[in-house]
Amino acid sequence: MDSQPARSEYKKVWSALSATEEQAKLYVIGVTEEAALQATGEETLRFLQQSVGIRKDDVVLEIGCGIGRVGKVVAPLCRKWIGCDVASNMLSLAAERLRDLPGMKLKEISGYDLRSVADASVDVVYCTVVFMHLESWDRYSYVLEAFRVLRPNGRIYVDNINLCSEGGWKVFETHRAFSPENRPPHMTQNSTPQEIETYLTRAGFSDVRIRTDDDWIRASGRKQGVLEKTKLKS
Repeated sequence: MDSQPARSEYKKVWSALSATEEQAKLYVIGVTEEAALQATGEETLRFLQQSVGIRKDDVVLEIGCGIGRVGKVVAPLCRKWIGCDVASNMLSLAAERLRDLPGMKLKEISGYDLRSVADASVDVVYCTVVFMHLESWDRYSYVLEAFRVLRPNGRIYVDNINLCSEGGWKVFETHRAFSPENRPPHMTQNSTPQEIETYLTRAGFSDVRIRTDDDWIRASGRKQGVLEKTKLKS
């Protein structure tokens, strides 16, 4: 019997989990009904609007776009939306789902960086319901990459389930119950608010804000503009 891929082999893991449309929907967000997918996408959009804002002239990039669940509601609001994912199967499904939206572009990435995206070329980077599937080092690598590809005054949003909340702790205990040999590589690993805040501040983001009013950590920050950096040095 073949052993399952390691957690950090993201391309293998998520290509296998997105072999069919129903399977991809289930592993992306836990539901398959279109109305439920739409509702969760709109909920994420509300958090994005409250934290970083989506403007009509923005170039927006999503890390881990999956089937385009969030992209479907974000892309119509901005100048250009770039959906990045590690699994070609996910991108094929996203292409079909978003085929009628103008200003949409999809990119397959390695799972560890955004090397195909140019420096200082986007205004907003967001990554939702993805950090839970990544190793901690790779979470930080994506934050660093977001800083690189953002223009001055560009904004970032990331989230994960909060280990320090009651609901987050229940998720932790549920997954801890799996025996080591039976732990699926995509299983959820929570974060702490301090972890996420540290990633953003260490990467160089300013105005870092951490929201923890439910079982999620929702974090945002801004890449300082050139003029602001000059003022700080004078």
